[in-house]
Amino acid sequence: MKVMSRILGTGACLALLVGASAALALDAAGEGRRVYLRVNCYGCHGGHSGGGMGPNFRSERPEAGDLREVIREGAEGGMPAYPTLTATDITNLGAYFKTLRTAAEPTFTHWWEAVPTQ
Repeated sequence: MKVMSRILGTGACLALLVGASAALALDAAGEGRRVYLRVNCYGCHGGHSGGGMGPNFRSERPEAGDLREVIREGAEGGMPAYPTLTATDITNLGAYFKTLRTAAEPTFTHWWEAVPTQ
């Protein structure tokens, strides 16, 4: 009986942890930051979208339609196409760009963590 109690207790703790993790899931801007880091946008646009070889999105945020087109097709000057990004990925990138220079801007760098910390 004691063993069964421990097993059930462990299961309950696990359920609480999974539930807490789900409650801490990233919003659209956080998921956009995750995409930005995962596909290496920072290599040209800087770690926090401040520019470099590519445009500075902190000063001029791209329009949603332009963002979608450039991501899908690429652009002159070296921007490669990313045809495998989903519509949700692109929408989330737009949400991330909208938060730049605001208190809501996600700044984490460990995109591979389920719930990265700032």
